[in-house]
Amino acid sequence: MKRRIYKPKIMMASLVIILLLSFFATNISTAKGLIFKWTNVKQVEVTAYRLNVRIGPSTSYRKIGAVSRGDVLDVLGTLGSWYVIHMKDGSVGLISSTYTRVHSYYNPPPTTKEPDKYSGNLTPEETLMINLINAERKSAGLPGYKPDMELMRVARIKAEDLSTNKYFSHDSPIYGSPFKMLSDFSVDYKMAGENIAGNSTVESAQYSLMSSPSHKANILSTDFNYVGIGIYNDSRYGKVFVQMFIQK
Repeated sequence: MKRRIYKPKIMMASLVIILLLSFFATNISTAKGLIFKWTNVKQVEVTAYRLNVRIGPSTSYRKIGAVSRGDVLDVLGTLGSWYVIHMKDGSVGLISSTYTRVHSYYNPPPTTKEPDKYSGNLTPEETLMINLINAERKSAGLPGYKPDMELMRVARIKAEDLSTNKYFSHDSPIYGSPFKMLSDFSVDYKMAGENIAGNSTVESAQYSLMSSPSHKANILSTDFNYVGIGIYNDSRYGKVFVQMFIQK
């Protein structure tokens, strides 16, 4: 079936876009230095489980809608690190670029693979936390957990999410439960568990987790054999820590 295009609707949509962009331009005085710019990005795909659409380029602006993982949205331009997007219902709003990936360009750049900041070798702090966990397991007569790099990647993303979105819960407002997050990031597992902590040092965080019966149970569990660690600087606690455990 052919898609019909009616000029009056196009004119009205263009008028709405112009009016809304004018609204944005007059309502970003608190976001100093931000200028509406054209971008080579034509469309973006939402990577977050659910992402709020707002009238301005920060979470302090009013929410006017939401989009979901997998939604592909037309990009009109940028305000700082936020995309001005054209939603499916014809309205216009802003979303954080953090939780999107480029779906298409007007002029595609040369193909280069972007480095994944969540992958890579273990950091000294991550190594220390795994060693502390395995020291506790050895004292209890249990085999040590092996680090799994796919699990490490998810734990690192979760730690950043905890700090960036300033919540402290196993259920992420962006990614959902730890189990959904593992599935969405294609981590195969038979059983899974998660510990989270906020503290200033690795040693203090590990001590507090071992002082909690439910968290200690995950650390000394016989149900898991792999671990992933995420550590991220946090303005509330100094650092946030994520320990993810799975059985393969």
